[in-house]
Amino acid sequence: MGDLVGIELGRRIKELREAAQLTQANLAALSLKSVETISNFERGKTVPSVATLHELARHLGCAVADFFSTTPAPPASDPLIKAIANKSGLLGEHDRALLAGFVDLLISNSRR
Repeated sequence: MGDLVGIELGRRIKELREAAQLTQANLAALSLKSVETISNFERGKTVPSVATLHELARHLGCAVADFFSTTPAPPASDPLIKAIANKSGLLGEHDRALLAGFVDLLISNSRR
């Protein structure tokens, strides 16, 4: 039964990633994971932790609950977000971490 949950969760991660118009490499860069890790999640080979699901949801613009929903993923609507994600894949791991920290700072400042 655990395998089925992992496979369904992986299918949903892939669906939400594609709806956000991100490649596995884009999502890997944003979440500081390897492409292999993202691929393993999507194929149900490994199951992400709750903390990782939270991080993925943040980068996919969805809620963690969306990974367990049967509602079809909405299409991404912001081409600027896609462009930033594509460009971030060109950065090294350290620079991607700096970029993620900067985005987190912007988000926290915008909520004040």
